[in-house]
Amino acid sequence: MGFLTLFDRFIVLVAAVVRMVCIVLATALFIIVIAAVVFRYGFGQAVSWTEEVPRYLLIWISFLGAASCVLRREHVGFDVLFYALPKRPRKVLGVFLSLLVFGFGWVIFRYGIVFTQDFGSDLMETIPYTNYWYYPAMPISGFLIMLFSVKILVDEARSKDAGAIAGASVETVGMEQPR
Repeated sequence: MGFLTLFDRFIVLVAAVVRMVCIVLATALFIIVIAAVVFRYGFGQAVSWTEEVPRYLLIWISFLGAASCVLRREHVGFDVLFYALPKRPRKVLGVFLSLLVFGFGWVIFRYGIVFTQDFGSDLMETIPYTNYWYYPAMPISGFLIMLFSVKILVDEARSKDAGAIAGASVETVGMEQPR
């Protein structure tokens, strides 16, 4: 089993974990919001943390979801322009776009660390916890964006059709079974 096969399997595993975490967080968000509505309108008692905690869960869902969308190539793009190019320039553009995505991930990673260090010790508004539990969403997401963009770069290099950057599914590019 080669390095690229192991890398592909690792990426698929990481992507599955990220998706599962997003599902768990979204479920928790839903339950908390429903409970807040029931307590407020059913019992006439507002629970103070039910506004703040869903906001922070949404931050995690958004950042992790953005990283997941990088891998699945589901962000906004201009496929018409991309596919109008000949094969070779399309491949070069695909690599260039992957490098830009990697750079964006690095910025989120780097400045997410700075942001967490500078503001993580602040207390939350309604509950006596520091912000260290939700600020790491930025650097973790940045790292995942960089990791997933490397996967796309590898797929672009392995692809014959120069289509890894747009439209091809993460489950298929670079993971074809030999016939």
